Amino acid sequence: MPRKTLPLTDTQIKAAKPRDKDYSLFDGGGMYLLIKANNSKIWRFKYTRPYTKKGALLSFGSYPEVSLQQARKLRDEARELIKQGIDPQEHKAELEQRKQDEITSTFKKVATDWFKVKSSKGLTEVTLKGTWNSLELHIFPYIGNSSIFKLKAKDFIKVMEPLRANGKLETIKRLCQRINEIMFYAVNIGLIEANPAVKIKDAFESPTKGQMPTIKAQELPEFM
Repeated sequence: MPRKTLPLTDTQIKAAKPRDKDYSLFDGGGMYLLIKANNSKIWRFKYTRPYTKKGALLSFGSYPEVSLQQARKLRDEARELIKQGIDPQEHKAELEQRKQDEITSTFKKVATDWFKVKSSKGLTEVTLKGTWNSLELHIFPYIGNSSIFKLKAKDFIKVMEPLRANGKLETIKRLCQRINEIMFYAVNIGLIEANPAVKIKDAFESPTKGQMPTIKAQELPEFM
């Protein structure tokens, strides 16, 4: 008959003293507290990876920064992930990477990466310069440092409202196109799941198309 593990108590944990060698206090469900010779106490969770069936260890942090109750909550969450076929260690790494991406992936940073790709597609220097300058003038000063994960359609629309007030509808049209290219680039490289700016052009009136200016044939010599 398998030996039953009695759950730990805070009293036991506080009373645990360091020894010459590291030792463990088991709480059950694969979790234990490692008592190190330097008197640090570290929560660990031992489990079997869902697909490879190999053993693995996951750290939940140190006691008392992570309490007994918090550690148990983390253990239960990890066990639930395993039931769903998800490796909790890989899941933790993905969450940490996402947090890092949210900090570093500003709109301007992603736009810079997008622009490098766009610059390799044979467009003229004049076109590329105009594209970048419009972003630097109208967009970056307002949302350039914003995380691309947190930007919503209303953020882009708000930035372009002054242009609407000045009747710069053609500029808005071009900016909407460039913003969408940047956001779809972010989707395509796996940063975000969907482009929140996809319909922002519908929030603005369409530019009025005027007739191209003409000149009479008899006026050509003087014009030339």
